[in-house]
Amino acid sequence: MIVVLLAGACSQSSTEPPKPPRPTPIGQLDTARMVIPRIAFCDLVPDRAVEDALGGELSGSREWSTGDPARPVTGSTGDVTDEFGCSWTSTAGTTARAWVFSRPVTAVFARRVVRDAAAQRGCRTEPGPGFGQPSELQVCRLPGDVLRVRNAGLFGNSWLACEVQARDPGRTELRSSAERWCVEVANALDTAG
Repeated sequence: MIVVLLAGACSQSSTEPPKPPRPTPIGQLDTARMVIPRIAFCDLVPDRAVEDALGGELSGSREWSTGDPARPVTGSTGDVTDEFGCSWTSTAGTTARAWVFSRPVTAVFARRVVRDAAAQRGCRTEPGPGFGQPSELQVCRLPGDVLRVRNAGLFGNSWLACEVQARDPGRTELRSSAERWCVEVANALDTAG
């Protein structure tokens, strides 16, 4: 009789699909071993990662490549991009973006990017979790009570940046969201595998 009960218990299956594992904390990524290709990558980013970063319903997305007109945030006209990137926006206005420079980046150039990030108006850099070497964690207060958190860094000779911005979010909550988002993007692109 005992054997029958054990067999019955083992044959029952849960109707709920297993939850995906939480991503590695950003500070535990082995960025020195990761290989980030300089390619169009938007389709590689998991839908669930986009949904988690947006925290709401997707209302639109955009993809850009080297040679496309530069994003309006550059403040200039006639410029073209030198990167591959993606942007997703929720109905609430939250935006998740990621991009990788299309050309190889040296450590000297990467340090200049980090230095320039610290001087950007309305932004400050903070000690970060080491998302590449060198890396930056930038927090910006944008017009309209919008907060943006960006992690960026050098992986080998590829510069990867990712960010989440939202209107009037909790700073700690947005930083955690941006960290999870960046881990998902880096893991999706990593070919070291």
